[in-house]
Amino acid sequence: MMEFFLSPTFWKTVLASTTPVMLATLAANMMTKAGIFNLAIEGTMLICALTGVVVSAFTQNLWIGCIAAVAMGILVSFIFGYFSLIMKGAMNACGVAMNLIATGGTVFVLVMLTGSKANSSALKSLTFPVVDIPVIKDIPVFGTIISGQNMVTYIGWAIVVLTAWMLYKTKLGINIRAVGENPAAAKASGINVIWHQFVALAICGVSCSFGGMYLSMGALRSFTTGMVAGRGYMSLAMDAMSQGNPVIGCLSSLLYGFSDTITVYLQLYSKIDLKLIEAFPYLFIIVVLVIIQGIRKMVAHRKEKLASLNQAA
Repeated sequence: MMEFFLSPTFWKTVLASTTPVMLATLAANMMTKAGIFNLAIEGTMLICALTGVVVSAFTQNLWIGCIAAVAMGILVSFIFGYFSLIMKGAMNACGVAMNLIATGGTVFVLVMLTGSKANSSALKSLTFPVVDIPVIKDIPVFGTIISGQNMVTYIGWAIVVLTAWMLYKTKLGINIRAVGENPAAAKASGINVIWHQFVALAICGVSCSFGGMYLSMGALRSFTTGMVAGRGYMSLAMDAMSQGNPVIGCLSSLLYGFSDTITVYLQLYSKIDLKLIEAFPYLFIIVVLVIIQGIRKMVAHRKEKLASLNQAA
């Protein structure tokens, strides 16, 4: 089995598996920076996945379907923001409610349009193309891994870079981070806290929409009930690892892509129970998260110890 780790195809699959979690993690990073706890990432991705499929099927236009899914992602994020920020509802309860609505609502719409509770194969929806990058595709190994990915993967990388630049290099990003760190101080300095939080929610919605569309219009060619399969919740673990940093969040998402790809090979070439194999990515991430948190506590403890010794001296 070890030869698979040396195969460019294996690492190409890792990048593909990383894409939806990377976009969900970016959404979670934005929420952390804005001081919002958004459990509704899972449901937002699910709704957007269905929206893109349905609209592209009825219009037979990929980009109209894409725009509709993005608009839906922003709308769902704003609905969550209205109840949690304006109406002051508990954020975790609002997130759970949105996820329950998404789970049942997508099945209801699917049955209305296709008569099936399982998938949207009856709809002739459009999909994002695979993109071969000129010059890079001809580079041995590296070209095989990087080139030939779905278009949404490249869009996701661009969104990560632009969001990181916005957060750390623009006034808008500085204001969003200030709101997340200390809303009272930000308000006292003249920053409109609610407005900046809704900007962060809009970015979260855009990221979730592409994550959802990748699953239904990229990796697969139709919508399947519950196809997000916990990736929205997994993004919260990735966010905990990256502490709100989009670039580190992108890199930490590779851990999920790596573990998810291993499960495919385990299913093909091992005799391990299928249920245990399916649980492997989540167990792997939990172990990594525990290790990282333990290291952070050790580092913090050493810093406190050094600080106390310096004060004593």
